[in-house]
Amino acid sequence: MRSGVFILFLILYHSVWGQEAVINVKDSLPVPEEIIENKKDSILIVDKIIKDKSIDSLTIKDKLSKSKAIDSTSKRFIPYIKPMERVTVEDYKILHFDGSETIVDTTLSLEGEYAFNFLRKDYFELLPLPNMGEGFNKLGYDFHEDPLTPQMGARVKHFGYFEKEDVNYYEVPSPYTELFFKSTFQNGQNLDATLAINTSPKFNIAVSFKGFRSLGKYFSSLSRSRQFRLSTQYQTYDKRYRLRLHQTTQSLENEVNGGLTNDAVYFFENAPNYVVADTSGIPILNENGEEEYTFYDGFLNRSILSTQIRAENELEGKRYFMEHQYHMLPVSKDSMAYKMTLGYRVSLENKKYNYSQDRVNYFFEAYSPNVIDSIDNSILENNVYVTYKDQVIGDLKLDVYHYKWKYALGPNDYEKDTILPTKIDASQLAAQVRWSKSLFGFSAEAEAYQSFKEEFATTAFKGAIRRELYKDISASASYRYRSQPLNFNFHLFQSDFEEYNWSNANFINQNTATKGLSLFHPKWGTVAASWSTIDNYGFFNNTTRLADLNKKFKVVALQSDKQIDYFKARFDQRFDFGKFSWVNNVQYQKVTQEENVDEILSGPLALNVPEWLIRSTLMLTSSIFNKALFFQSGATFTFFTDYYADQYNPLIAEFVTQNNTKIGEYPRVDFFFNAKIQSSRIYIKLENISAPIEHLIKVDTPYDYYAAPFTPYRDFAVRFGLIWNFFQ
Repeated sequence: MRSGVFILFLILYHSVWGQEAVINVKDSLPVPEEIIENKKDSILIVDKIIKDKSIDSLTIKDKLSKSKAIDSTSKRFIPYIKPMERVTVEDYKILHFDGSETIVDTTLSLEGEYAFNFLRKDYFELLPLPNMGEGFNKLGYDFHEDPLTPQMGARVKHFGYFEKEDVNYYEVPSPYTELFFKSTFQNGQNLDATLAINTSPKFNIAVSFKGFRSLGKYFSSLSRSRQFRLSTQYQTYDKRYRLRLHQTTQSLENEVNGGLTNDAVYFFENAPNYVVADTSGIPILNENGEEEYTFYDGFLNRSILSTQIRAENELEGKRYFMEHQYHMLPVSKDSMAYKMTLGYRVSLENKKYNYSQDRVNYFFEAYSPNVIDSIDNSILENNVYVTYKDQVIGDLKLDVYHYKWKYALGPNDYEKDTILPTKIDASQLAAQVRWSKSLFGFSAEAEAYQSFKEEFATTAFKGAIRRELYKDISASASYRYRSQPLNFNFHLFQSDFEEYNWSNANFINQNTATKGLSLFHPKWGTVAASWSTIDNYGFFNNTTRLADLNKKFKVVALQSDKQIDYFKARFDQRFDFGKFSWVNNVQYQKVTQEENVDEILSGPLALNVPEWLIRSTLMLTSSIFNKALFFQSGATFTFFTDYYADQYNPLIAEFVTQNNTKIGEYPRVDFFFNAKIQSSRIYIKLENISAPIEHLIKVDTPYDYYAAPFTPYRDFAVRFGLIWNFFQ
């Protein structure tokens, strides 16, 4: 392993050294400005030669004829290369899967503070589990962000997984390095490093590695990952042809505990003051008729709290990706802008999910004392596309997809009473059309997707318009619809646990129709609302008896036969006054499930969300040390109302619907101090500082903050990290 790292480092070092050597050779012989100016127009050269009386006219003709011969035979396009002394940070570009570009961000902002985390994106609708990389409960939904095709399942393990859309490509004038570091929870660190090199303006290679380890504060909660990404891009000088390749190798591992036991929940919530009780459990009263308390702070050490299980789950993945793109029909002669593009993408990906456990009582009976479950999933995706841009038609893109899926369950050490299938082999052919255009002051876009085979078929379409109404006030409206199959683990799942084996061949597509409306003003903020109607909603339901609540855990894959209406409205606003900023995000949600008047019990509520979700940040922005250090400091307040949150099931690595235990109604405050020194940014955060403050004010305040039923949220912790950008 060490020799491999050394060889990789040696190759990268020589690549960087070789690039710098080329730059030095070019700079060591600077071209005179006179020659550069004369090269622009051949007439200037002729004039200069004619003015020189000492040169014979025949020599002039020979030189002119040779010059024409060279020009006629040389058709190679050599682009203008900006000198390094003129290069700025805007020349360091990050190229994304969808064709968009962004520049390397070295700024210090509140958006960067919200995204300085494990996923490197805003957590507004996500509630992290106690340890880093363990998973996230959802506080809100957008069903149209899900992939259009069925996935393998184990969605909790995919929060930190790099999909093909998450791999970036680069275009940099000099070697570029980004180091991301953040402290974890006991005995570990989180590091994400990227090195990008352009050996020429045509060719780039980027190597990235993300690795982290976090022991966690609770028993059996260790998290670790190793994620390697290698991406490269080649394009011709005229940008007519482009080739992209990337390869990823990933492993995300977790020790899981199933949450706290009922006794541990009591010790967690009431630490460090506990009611004194007699042998029958009746509280003992003092002379004033009040309950007696005893002080014991041992359970503030969360690692001694008892948990349900000791197990491990792991997601491994390897992917190979290639894309060819060729531009045609230039807009004008000698232009690098084109009207038409042909492209081809191919992706081959293999994933494997493993679960192992040596204590078997929590998930009911097992066929084997040592449970070992596994799922293999492979997908081959081919995509041919063509784009056309025209002032009359607008931007038009046609995609044709071919998918080949293989979902296979690993061998199990038992004999089944009923023979179930062990794999799903399927393929699909689909087409997608996208269109966008500015028309009569409106920005309009439309999209349609249709599968051609009946099995695992998806139908989706979208329409949206946007227009500026009056004095920076703009409005947009949209309609989105999709009918898509459920993930493969809804259709088929097998385990060494007797209760976790099912085959649901009768499941049909889940249908979602969403109407959206938004208003935007740069000063007064954004208001966005959406109304979703969901039919045939698929979910995992906790069917454990109340007598076994938090002692056993039984799950059934269900599909609701009742319509669900989901309304969501969000308000985002930012006020800047002097050096202070006040930023607010407020979200209101309501779920209505159709009821059957002929039934006493209408079944479980399939979709649960908090009614209110609030985040408010007060921040100071300034600089010190003669503006050598720029900083932002403030506090973020977060709150959501109580609701029946989904419960995490580590066996299937999914969140499960339950309607017995609520979490929420806990105000959480994080204090942060972020600073920028040149190209490095430093982040310091006091997470959940409201917990110790609340207990200082009132000693017997219970610890009632949870990320999921029987799974606590994070205690107070001091976290720090940095992002360091190097431009060699």
